[in-house]
Amino acid sequence: MDRGKKCALVLGPAVVMMVALPLTARAASRSDSLPSESEWLSDVAPVAASLQDYLEHRLSDGGSNGIHRKSGMAGGEKPAVVLDIDNTSLATHYDRGAPVEAILKATEYAHEHGAAVLFASYRDADDRDATTQELTSAGYSVDGLCLKPEGDSPGKAQVKLGCRKQYEAEGYTLVANVGNRSTDFEGGHYEKGFKLPDYDGQLS
Repeated sequence: MDRGKKCALVLGPAVVMMVALPLTARAASRSDSLPSESEWLSDVAPVAASLQDYLEHRLSDGGSNGIHRKSGMAGGEKPAVVLDIDNTSLATHYDRGAPVEAILKATEYAHEHGAAVLFASYRDADDRDATTQELTSAGYSVDGLCLKPEGDSPGKAQVKLGCRKQYEAEGYTLVANVGNRSTDFEGGHYEKGFKLPDYDGQLS
């Protein structure tokens, strides 16, 4: 029996059992199936290294002389990095309020080399002051913070896309977009995306 079939046999009954569990138990099972903090940071590391390398090239004298945009991209001449917050910029699941150090380091480089540091999050608009404080306390520069608007929401992907379009309307060229969910990237309006692990949607 090949490895794929073995996995299917092991996982099948587990899935059935999960359906029968109460909601609280299911939530606990989802959390328990996530890797440890050290394993998560190990998975984050290569993505953060790729982001760092890209920014070093993109924001160098040679890289920034010509603003190159993907087809259909709007924006101005002000370079910027746009980031998701929870489990991207901040280690919310593992150590709430603490920065993801490798991502913080990359944003510090970007800021020191003329790029704005912008955030796009599905957090409520009422949390603006608390979120700004949390980010700055973690060491981030906050040049822009776009949150879920009040009232009915069109969904995470549309909120994040709306934030990117808003930043472009303010004259920014989003040279990098960093997040950990597929909804952080839908719709484009950025030059290059860097996706951190979400473990099949288990890490929000």
